[in-house]
Amino acid sequence: MRNLWWDGFFAEASETIWLGYLTVYALTFGAAEGFVGVMAAVGAVVAALSMWPGAVLAERTRRYRWIVLVTGGGPGRVLILVMVALPWMASDNTALGVLLAVSLGRAFLGNVAMPAWSAFGAEFVPLGLRGRYFGSRNFARQVAGLMVAPLAGLLIERVGGVEGWQLAWVVAFILGATATGFYARIPEEAADPRLRATPSQGQAPAEPRAFLKDRNLMWLTGTVGLFHTSVMLAGPFFSVYLVRHLGASALWVGITAAAVPVGGLIAQPLVGQINDRLGAKWLLVVSGFLLPALPWFWAIVTEPWHVIFINLAAGAFWSAHQLGTFNLTLAIAPPEKRATYSAVQQGAVFVAGAIGPLIGGPVIGLAGYKLIFIVSGAGRAVATALLMRTVRDHQAHSPTTGLAR
Repeated sequence: MRNLWWDGFFAEASETIWLGYLTVYALTFGAAEGFVGVMAAVGAVVAALSMWPGAVLAERTRRYRWIVLVTGGGPGRVLILVMVALPWMASDNTALGVLLAVSLGRAFLGNVAMPAWSAFGAEFVPLGLRGRYFGSRNFARQVAGLMVAPLAGLLIERVGGVEGWQLAWVVAFILGATATGFYARIPEEAADPRLRATPSQGQAPAEPRAFLKDRNLMWLTGTVGLFHTSVMLAGPFFSVYLVRHLGASALWVGITAAAVPVGGLIAQPLVGQINDRLGAKWLLVVSGFLLPALPWFWAIVTEPWHVIFINLAAGAFWSAHQLGTFNLTLAIAPPEKRATYSAVQQGAVFVAGAIGPLIGGPVIGLAGYKLIFIVSGAGRAVATALLMRTVRDHQAHSPTTGLAR
């Protein structure tokens, strides 16, 4: 558990550089807005599609730790070094093609590992501690992101030119490699035998698509997918609205963005305790009914500094929602199917990440930002109401359910 905690800290530090500066790096090679949009949408589709082979591999081999190390934890992080060499390799459209290939490669390798990662973590983090433990791990990740994001930008600016970018990508690789080192230290035998996903002797193998018969999972997947589609109707366009309609400078963009992890840091210890006391579904539903207010407030703000308060609340509410989603998925999954359940649930999020912007962009062009903000909030509320009515918050599949009760 300690090694997994440090893995999260350094992995988030590395991904903060990757996610925060990839688009800006593409702009240095002449990328247009259309290219950036396509890269985001195609990346989301690749991430969603990679979940299924990742789940199949995890369930057939049960080598969870090994799968993570030979996909996202290994080659997925080595690909960052291509970014270092990119200015020496190509320029203009050729460079953009390489950048797109690297981005999609990392999306595939990182997400094909996610079902195995989720299943392995569930085998040595006891059910009764998952809320506090993963809350603490998420707290550490937010600290890492808050520290690294401005420092990486300062590094790029101070060194300047191509060299500044190359040094930033080297730092991202080193941080990612450090995370892999901590993950590799987790012994396979760390798993609690009572929580391990080992089928009983003589048990018939499950049908490949048996999870489709689990109405609980199907409702969770559908409602989570609807929720995130609603989120992504507006999500990619908040920064554009902040600059073009509220007149924010680059400095204000950075200040408002920093408010999100600050809100998460404040809330994370509390939401972990709430998860363990009241349950993951309770946490997910309450946060789901609070999150619709955020785009509605975006529709009425008139100054950039108003957004600071919205983003502080966003950091707190999203930390609760993400923790609740993760732990509820683990709670309803039978131990031998955790990888598949995780893949199905996360796949729905990635599909939503591809669909939402494709709908939101044209609607904004026809009817403006405020309408899409209102619709985004309404969709989140409807999805949460459906989840509350349809998803059960207990696991009916395994005799180990009561171990940590």
